[in-house]
Amino acid sequence: MRAMVQEEYGPPEVLKERECREPELRATDILVEVHATSVNPVDVKARRADSGARKLPFILGFDVSGVIVRCGERAGGWRVGDAVFATAHLFRDGANAEYVALDARSAARKPAKLDHASAAALPLVSQTAWEALHLRARISPGQTVLIQGGAGGVGHIAAQLARLHGCRVLASAGRDESCAFCRDVLGVEVIDYRTGKLVERVRELTGGKGVPVVLDCVGGDAFLQSLDCAALNAQVVTILGSNTADRGRGLLYRNLTVHYEFMGVPTAHELEPERPGEILSGIARLADAGLLSPKVSHRFPLAHLADAHRQVETGHTIGKVVVLVRE
Repeated sequence: MRAMVQEEYGPPEVLKERECREPELRATDILVEVHATSVNPVDVKARRADSGARKLPFILGFDVSGVIVRCGERAGGWRVGDAVFATAHLFRDGANAEYVALDARSAARKPAKLDHASAAALPLVSQTAWEALHLRARISPGQTVLIQGGAGGVGHIAAQLARLHGCRVLASAGRDESCAFCRDVLGVEVIDYRTGKLVERVRELTGGKGVPVVLDCVGGDAFLQSLDCAALNAQVVTILGSNTADRGRGLLYRNLTVHYEFMGVPTAHELEPERPGEILSGIARLADAGLLSPKVSHRFPLAHLADAHRQVETGHTIGKVVVLVRE
């Protein structure tokens, strides 16, 4: 099969097109003919070994939308020809290839109303957003939720999920295009962080109380600002390895809870392997009902995967960057 293989760490140029053997199936696996995948920031980090090295060579690509061509002996509930979307295993070869093997329990039927490119934009970000909001923060209708990085991959899905749950959503953004997208497309209240007054603005919009839920999709200084935006007893969720630095005592006195969300970790360790599929089945129902829509801002063919990585590295992508394996 044709695949984009990484044989060393470094810039996007290390992604090379190679002919590889089809993946071997485990008993609970399905083999999926990949129609589309996407590039997430975690792909970039893995390519550069920012979060630790993997055994070389490997194939990246954590999102997949495609068609089942083979089923393992214990891959119940699936048939050859079923269209599915899923997140690939964190530590196995991914979907930057013509075929990918993944646990059948982690897959869901592709939303019928979405093409493969749009469906491939959803798995990692929608599972991350859903787990962050519902499993970590346990949002409730009527709550105000601040999303740091509202126009990004996880952020734009989280904004939609929070609104569907009856929450008021505030979103930070830092470019004119991003602010317009959050306001006009997502329908949320936008705070332009370029003013340098994000915390003050959040306090103004909440009567001085702060927000009960923050989802940090940016990290760094934005995470520390998230802590300052949080109300008493608030839930702060970050999808990055953000550090509270010297804020510990202040968090204690405000009774804050900080959660770290990295979707796919439980499944990679054989914990609740069916949960991703259950979440994605719900996401598919929302998409088919017209209640949830992924934004695909860039599409690249598989041979131009390096260009897709470069686009993600700009940090200026609205929504998702999709890679077309079968155009």
